[in-house]
Amino acid sequence: MPEADWKHIVDKYLNNTCTREELQQLLRWVNEEPDNEALVSLLRIRWEQQQPVAGEEDANHWNQRFDALITPQPRRMLISKRAILAAAATILLLLTTSLAYYLYTSHTSIVATPAIVHTQDVPPGGNRAMLTLADGTQISLDSAANGVLATQGSTSISKKQNGQIAYNGTNANALHQFNTLSIPKAGKYSLVLPDGSKIWLNSASSLRYPLAFGKERRVRLTGEAYFEIATDAKRPFIVEVNSSELQVLGTAFNVMAYTEEGQTKTTLVDGSLAVNYQGSRSLLKPGQQATITTDSKDITVATADLEEALAWKNDRFYFNNTDIRTAMRQLERWYDVDVTFRDTLNMRLNGTVSRTVSISGVLKLLTLTGEANFSIQGKTVTVGK
Repeated sequence: MPEADWKHIVDKYLNNTCTREELQQLLRWVNEEPDNEALVSLLRIRWEQQQPVAGEEDANHWNQRFDALITPQPRRMLISKRAILAAAATILLLLTTSLAYYLYTSHTSIVATPAIVHTQDVPPGGNRAMLTLADGTQISLDSAANGVLATQGSTSISKKQNGQIAYNGTNANALHQFNTLSIPKAGKYSLVLPDGSKIWLNSASSLRYPLAFGKERRVRLTGEAYFEIATDAKRPFIVEVNSSELQVLGTAFNVMAYTEEGQTKTTLVDGSLAVNYQGSRSLLKPGQQATITTDSKDITVATADLEEALAWKNDRFYFNNTDIRTAMRQLERWYDVDVTFRDTLNMRLNGTVSRTVSISGVLKLLTLTGEANFSIQGKTVTVGK
């Protein structure tokens, strides 16, 4: 369906003059479009953000219109239920685009929806990692079979069916033997440490840890990871990250410390955690986030957006008034692409989308939130007006 046609139908829907035949025409078009799931996922946060708050009656009317749109009618329709939901996503996305545009861009007029030009799509990342043993042996976990990968003394290292790495047993020299789990771009991985703590590592990250823990449990992180620490009141768990230390007993938290982001963000989900940085110390409560910038000696504590901080672990991109350059750096790490900017852009993005879609699916959604154009050539993404 030509763009002018579906925009015309959407306009009629907004004015309550859209016929059922016209709506079915739009549904058929959406059913032929790829990345429908991506459209639906971006819609979800937009729909929640834009619901009217003036009164219960307005909110009920808003929800009724949505329910009416996605609910199949009694008469037979040659359209899948998924297509109906995807079409609803498309329409509602358009309903909120102009408002988001005014809220989050510096321009005063709406431009035509930009296009994506690509000669080769880029698939999403997956379970990819390199395990470096204490003796320097490297094991590619991408291709390694499930089961025991290696034995160091009396400690065995196994790859489970879910792709997770686990350690069993110990030995006298284990305290001084270190392994490193390195995650490349377009990768992620999880492991269970000898004490039972679980860690999920994001792309372009690494974790160095001993085969066994002594009086304290100390690891070193680069990049980003989510921790679920096994409780042990006698042995604090310490994460060395950049120039700071995080001390916990038993808790769940996320750490984002990519060098290119210029800051370290520690988000506490559950338990208690102390952040130490150049003589300063802050105690976090659940739902709080500590931020340390590279050019400051201070620790800033504020209420965290848990959905944003944990989105990557839940296989989602979450953009909440996010600068376009920050967003594109996330895509660089997850899709292992190089992003170049042809023009200066001051866009801020809002929405959520699955990390399991190809990069063209994500870029397609970003074109609906502002004035950017995207082109894909091999592993290079170019962004411009």
